[in-house]
Amino acid sequence: MMREAAFRLKTAVGGRSSTAAYREFLAMDALSPEGVAEVSAERSAAHARFAFGHSAFYRDLYSSHGFTDDDLRDPAAFSSLPIVDKGMLRENFAGIRTDEADARTSVVSKTGGSTGLPLHLLRDLRFPARALEWRLFEWWGVKPWDDRGIVTRNVMTGAARIRHDLGWLPSRRVQLDAFQITDDAVREFAQRWNKVNPRFLIGYGGGVLDTVRRMRRMGLSVTPPAAVAVTAAPLSPGTRAEIEEAFGAPCFDHYRSAEIPWMAGECAAQSGLHVFADVRRIEIVDDADRLVPEGVEGEVIVTDLTNRVFPIVRYRLGDISSYRPGHCSCGRGLPRLGAISGRSSDAVRLPDGTTIAGALGHIFDDAPLSIRQFEIVQDADYAVTLRCIPSDAHDAQAGIDAAMAKLRHATKGLVPVSVERVDNIPQVGGKMRFIRSMVVVREPADPS
Repeated sequence: MMREAAFRLKTAVGGRSSTAAYREFLAMDALSPEGVAEVSAERSAAHARFAFGHSAFYRDLYSSHGFTDDDLRDPAAFSSLPIVDKGMLRENFAGIRTDEADARTSVVSKTGGSTGLPLHLLRDLRFPARALEWRLFEWWGVKPWDDRGIVTRNVMTGAARIRHDLGWLPSRRVQLDAFQITDDAVREFAQRWNKVNPRFLIGYGGGVLDTVRRMRRMGLSVTPPAAVAVTAAPLSPGTRAEIEEAFGAPCFDHYRSAEIPWMAGECAAQSGLHVFADVRRIEIVDDADRLVPEGVEGEVIVTDLTNRVFPIVRYRLGDISSYRPGHCSCGRGLPRLGAISGRSSDAVRLPDGTTIAGALGHIFDDAPLSIRQFEIVQDADYAVTLRCIPSDAHDAQAGIDAAMAKLRHATKGLVPVSVERVDNIPQVGGKMRFIRSMVVVREPADPS
């Protein structure tokens, strides 16, 4: 009670906007699917018009594709707007920046160094993003003032750590650096965890999984939290089961990116990622950038409907997913994504020019608990290896054999395919990937 009272006093003094936004989010959760869709469409159209009117980059981009301000008033026009990518954001910083950006409303954010060329963008300080975090906490049965464990990158030390911890009072944080996961670090993490007893753990999926396996090998255990939440890695059923067994708590997936945080997350039903459609617009498109029906996988295109200092409108994020049909048993009207099945840039390539991307993330769908984790590795000579950590299930071998059959079928007999049973699949900085290919992609020769 004292912790909750201290949190409420703190937010009453300096966090009124977050509290108000949190109440609005909970009200949005209660809307019907039709109501959510209407709000999302209206806000999407309004944000596109704002970008057109206040950002030189978007004004030039949309005008060059034949769009006028009047055209953008129609919500139906939104999905016809040109898609932007990371290179366009990186090369047009000054042009994207709007006339609302100043030292009071914005701050530079540097992202993307671990997955590609660094990207600088502006965060809109007027949007209380932490209220989206609280929204997810509500779904997971935890509170903003609860103590938490964190497995993430760039963990602070020294004076910076002290200032950071003071800023998050009254909650305490038990942290593990996803770039520095060693036996000693995990042992220290477990010892501190059992002193603080956090209510939940949040972190990179690969880092959490590495921690779980080191704990099991060293015979360590921790006081069970109420929930574990992971991101930045495909969460297969086998991986989820392994994490849940180790922590004695449900494991929830959630979706965020360096460019646009807090986009979607699972509720207690663990039946898809509810999109925060009131503040994030997510579309799924095919190879020709056309919208695909529910249940069909494609590339994720996302819009941040809250950033008015550096608009990110119809941005090609590079992930592969699909919208799930039907409604969630939790009763929320927010639409649901299926699992993030990989990156569009992560693909197996065949000698005949065929590229196989997201589909290979599903080869264990018929026997998900036959393995704890898997990855597909392609050597520079096109040879493909399925590396997997088998589970203890009695039918694990049958599941692996079935996955191998699917992999051989997908590769059309054009490349050697083998299986390797391993005890560990390394993660980098807490992140995991389904596919790693060393094949050099050569651009077609210029006919001129």
